[in-house]
Amino acid sequence: MDLFRLAAVVGAATLACACGRPHDPGGDGGGSGAHGAVTALAISPGSATIELAPVGAGYTAMETYQVVATYADGASEDVSATAVVSAVDPSIAFAGPTATATVVGEYPISAELAGTFASATLDVALDASATGSGFDPGAGSGLDGTPVGGQLPSIAYPLDGALFPVNIAPIEVHVQKSDASQTVARISLTSGDLLAFHYYAPCAPSPNPAQFPDACIVDISGAFASQLAGASALADVQLQVRLAAADGSMLGESTPIAVAWAGTALTGGLYYWTTAGANDTAFNTAIARYDFDGDASQPSIYLSSADAPAVPNGQPQCIGCHSLSPDGKQLAFSMGGSLPGYYALYDVATRTATATNFTDKFANMSTFSPDGSRAITMAYGDLTLRTTDASLTTVRDGLFPQIAEQKSHPFWSPQGNHLAFVSWTPTAADQQAGQVTGDMVQGAQIWIASSTGSDVSEPATLLVPRADGVTSYYPAISDDDRFVVFDQSSCSGPANTPGGWGGGACDGYNDISATLQLIGVGGGTPIALAKANGGAAPLTTNSWPRWSPDHGTFRGQRLYWVAFSSRRPYGLSLASGAGVDTTKPQLWFAAIAVPDDGSAPAADPSFAPVWLPGQDPDLTGPRGNHTPVWTSKAISIE
Repeated sequence: MDLFRLAAVVGAATLACACGRPHDPGGDGGGSGAHGAVTALAISPGSATIELAPVGAGYTAMETYQVVATYADGASEDVSATAVVSAVDPSIAFAGPTATATVVGEYPISAELAGTFASATLDVALDASATGSGFDPGAGSGLDGTPVGGQLPSIAYPLDGALFPVNIAPIEVHVQKSDASQTVARISLTSGDLLAFHYYAPCAPSPNPAQFPDACIVDISGAFASQLAGASALADVQLQVRLAAADGSMLGESTPIAVAWAGTALTGGLYYWTTAGANDTAFNTAIARYDFDGDASQPSIYLSSADAPAVPNGQPQCIGCHSLSPDGKQLAFSMGGSLPGYYALYDVATRTATATNFTDKFANMSTFSPDGSRAITMAYGDLTLRTTDASLTTVRDGLFPQIAEQKSHPFWSPQGNHLAFVSWTPTAADQQAGQVTGDMVQGAQIWIASSTGSDVSEPATLLVPRADGVTSYYPAISDDDRFVVFDQSSCSGPANTPGGWGGGACDGYNDISATLQLIGVGGGTPIALAKANGGAAPLTTNSWPRWSPDHGTFRGQRLYWVAFSSRRPYGLSLASGAGVDTTKPQLWFAAIAVPDDGSAPAADPSFAPVWLPGQDPDLTGPRGNHTPVWTSKAISIE
């Protein structure tokens, strides 16, 4: 059945009364009278646990509170009808003293009368089961039996230790069968005393059955994530899977993994560069986007190479190296590849060019000022501040001349207080091959400079100094100007395709050994985001990290999301080989939770990452998805 829509409907319908019923403006609200002023207030039950029960397509539970006031003369009175009983969380709605809950969790409850308060705690639990489409109810008893010794299916996705946002759908579980006859599954999601949920469903095959012949894939409605987020606010969710044949034989049970869901949703628009898949014939490269404020499950092609401005004869009709203004209204990209460095500005809403420049070596990369009126562009190791109108007027050229190296990978912070970039010295081989465009930055180090929001101040400060055997590159600054996330690759790691563009092991372009690192904007020792990377040296091209446009909280910590591209395997849907560059990269995002008091994290603050749903319409011949750019809004297209 379709389980979970009602929770959202009930929550939306009752938001207006979520903070309780207001006092009667015509009376004193029971606050004073014959007995004098209220001196104390008590609410009961002070602690209660209620069980959610199925109602329509969702779940609900109710609790009625009694509020007693004590007055100055020592008298007491039941004031449940006049006190305001409320909860901060909108998933708890009140009609008078009666609470209606729709989501698992632990909630503080408050009663107020004449400026006097009392508090209580309400635990909302769920112990339930549901079935997926096509599941034979008769198979349920077999899945609830005693597992057969030696039958140990394994969970391939989600990743152990992953943290999901509440608005990603559907919830996918990939399980490697322990026997080919297993065709039905029971997904168990449990958390402490608050959540015990069993989902029964038939196994779906892998979209790549030749690679994964014994895969079992089960989707759970994304609406159920609100229940999981409620439980995860207190503790991780244990996910465990049972598989069996249709007759209940060959019953096996996996080892559980720990996952969690955050109430902080993904927001805004995510624009990324994609290269054509095996069955794409309309374009060779394109810019695709997600609208997380709309449908977070499917991307769309925003602009393809075929629809971009035509480049001069003899140059490839391709687009890339894109950037967007923080408000999502302007798009910039290069055309024709890195060598010619042609450039275009687009109005996102109308999908029309507002400026183009076909001068050789005009610009490859760019970053917008917070208000979008200016951009810093990079061409062949030179940074230029220019306007973003039709003239593309140069305001200042040759930024940071005191750094006697070439510069690239500029990133202007969304608040406008900082600019991060890298510097490097091209090798003789790069110079001879003409690969000095700024794509490859072997031996790069990262700088940070102050900014007024429309210009940058000099000199810059060295943030991540050059180190032997590594390259540090692709810096990005968080929405609150607190952290810089960047890439670092190892020169002892495997090289990319020999002779290919950016084929070096640590040239800062498509490096297989790339890992995500974190540092404060004020400097310090970088922290490797090992859980997001997939280990200390995963060799899966964890590249081009970009922050979400805002942040939230999770278990009392400040929570960020970071999107990046990676060649890691996607469960049992897309294979990967560590240390090779033949696998098409996919988009992933990882949560980062740090102390909210401004102090630096003492250890790796990242979580295992999550695959971005729907990014490949055909996983048998996937697209290559790279270089995400996050904006505060996905502008509506006119």
